Amino acid sequence: MQAGKLNKRITVTKYTRVQDEFGGWNNTAAYNITFWADVDIIKGEIDTISGKRALSTEVKITMRKKSADQINIGDTIVVSNQTGNYRINDKFESTLDFYTTLMATKVE
Repeated sequence: MQAGKLNKRITVTKYTRVQDEFGGWNNTAAYNITFWADVDIIKGEIDTISGKRALSTEVKITMRKKSADQINIGDTIVVSNQTGNYRINDKFESTLDFYTTLMATKVE
């Protein structure tokens, strides 16, 4: 892969659980990290969930291995110039080219 293909900005949000004043829990963003990546849309399917039609979009994100080491499965990302958040499902490492491939699904 060429470094010039890493042309999209992605922002990774790490969430932490914080107790509120009523004894319940809230998820708040601990911090955001921004990286360069190559984002490809793999598939988009229309599913019926609870009687409503919803679009399920899956993307493949390729980025440098050192940057991807800071990302965990289950983290939420935002891709620049696209709406919605994506949740990371799988992580595949390629030590030959020092790149990591992340598979993510759009969260509605």
